[in-house]
Amino acid sequence: MAMRPWNVFKKTMYVVSAQGEGASNSLLAAQLIQARARLQEQEASRFSSPFRRNLALLLGPSAAVWLLLLGSRWRYADEERLKSLESQSGGAMLLDLLAWRFLAHLGPYQIPNFSRAKLHEDPLKMLQEPVLLDHERVRALNRLEQLSQRRMAVQFLAPAGEQPSPGSPLRAIEPLLFDTFYTDEASATKTAGTSSDSHRAASARIILDVVTASEPEDRSVPPWVLSGLVAVKGLPWEVGPQGSELRSTLLLQLLRTPSNSMAAATLPDVCKYLAHTGFKKKEETVWPLKAYLLSGENPDLLRKGARLVNKQVPDAVEPALRRERDTPSLQIKRDLRGFWTTGLMTAGWAIFRGWTAIFTIQANLQLAAGTCGALAGMAVLETLWRTEEQVIQSQWYWEESYGTIPASAAMVLVNCTTLAWAARLGCIPPFLFSRFVKDGYMDTYRTFDT
Repeated sequence: MAMRPWNVFKKTMYVVSAQGEGASNSLLAAQLIQARARLQEQEASRFSSPFRRNLALLLGPSAAVWLLLLGSRWRYADEERLKSLESQSGGAMLLDLLAWRFLAHLGPYQIPNFSRAKLHEDPLKMLQEPVLLDHERVRALNRLEQLSQRRMAVQFLAPAGEQPSPGSPLRAIEPLLFDTFYTDEASATKTAGTSSDSHRAASARIILDVVTASEPEDRSVPPWVLSGLVAVKGLPWEVGPQGSELRSTLLLQLLRTPSNSMAAATLPDVCKYLAHTGFKKKEETVWPLKAYLLSGENPDLLRKGARLVNKQVPDAVEPALRRERDTPSLQIKRDLRGFWTTGLMTAGWAIFRGWTAIFTIQANLQLAAGTCGALAGMAVLETLWRTEEQVIQSQWYWEESYGTIPASAAMVLVNCTTLAWAARLGCIPPFLFSRFVKDGYMDTYRTFDT
């Protein structure tokens, strides 16, 4: 007997025209068909869940990348093989990829192989050449910055022919210190072979990383570094109000070393700089929050530096009067700015995705709910990312070669699970944009311990 299906409110209703005994048989057949349809829907729903589908899509490629990185760590554990990779065709690009910060979250850690192979020695030798082509200088600085971004890698920096020891990282980067803080006629006229502002900015980032990663007692530098620091111009020392605060922050870090404080007491330009009252200045912008986050001030930093000098040589510097800070420290302001810009991008992307051009209460509530969900998802992703960064920077993750393999696998599994959950919230594109673009542009990873 023919049955005609009718779809009413997304439910399939079967209408059967029958009489007498055949009607009961037709009703039973309809119920069996409906039961079979429900069973098929349940079977299909097991694999139609967005979370499970996203997780299945992520696990395969992530496992493949993890295995490739595991093979790379094993293959390039040979120091000579890793060193020779630089001179091979495409080898420099492969080294850049292996040293990529994002890649450390996708598989076994590669930077320990770089440190054991002493990949910093050739770039430092190259930077000592009197004349360098632009691409040669950029390549050398990039390689050094890839190592200096990791605190444990800084501990293995040492001059050529010298074993790593306390104080060796700063001795190793003396060519950068000379290029950044030593002023001569060649650097003043910017003749061929001297560093440009962008190169000096890269050198400054490496110096900041090395100083911050070193213990306070291991930061001894020549006196001309202190004199050059208070007089140096250009990027990044004169970029906005925070450029001057960055100068004072680095000087304070160096003065925590007793030998540097004693040397500073004999340098009139350094003593004069520390005796200043300092400045408090906000960024010139119409946005109050942006002006606050980009503001700079250094009276407290100069006073602390003067007290450190007087601790070694009494009455060498007359400290300025104490003035309370109007803004948080440079580190906190940078972190707050990073959170603020990430939140703006996430909210903007969520509004773009959920915009319907319908101005009803229900539509606005749905848009607000979508934006809040995206911000919550971004908060989870950022928290996970920063937690993993702390693990990767730890001494255990650096030294425990066998423990890092399962730890990296667990990290990949957690990443896949979290991304599969966050995909429905619409926060993946701004998260990836932050990792690939914003972090490098805003120096999100740079830290200052004052």
